Amino acid sequence: MIRNAFIILAINVVASGCAYSIKDIDVSDLEPSCVRECSTSYSSCVSQGNQVGFKTETLRACRESYQVCTNTCPVD
Repeated sequence: MIRNAFIILAINVVASGCAYSIKDIDVSDLEPSCVRECSTSYSSCVSQGNQVGFKTETLRACRESYQVCTNTCPVD
């Protein structure tokens, strides 16, 4: 019983981590230099790790920050 609960919890943690990928944010029509700056900020954010809470919280916050950043990029 406890083993099954642990397996289900592990699957949920892994699946929720995948939900915060930036791959689904379309930047194809945006100015490349601006997108590079946003990507650099995203990488820095993710590499700081999870000082508080779960890694998924860090990924969610970094993804949201990346999306806000790319929304300010001019169209190429």
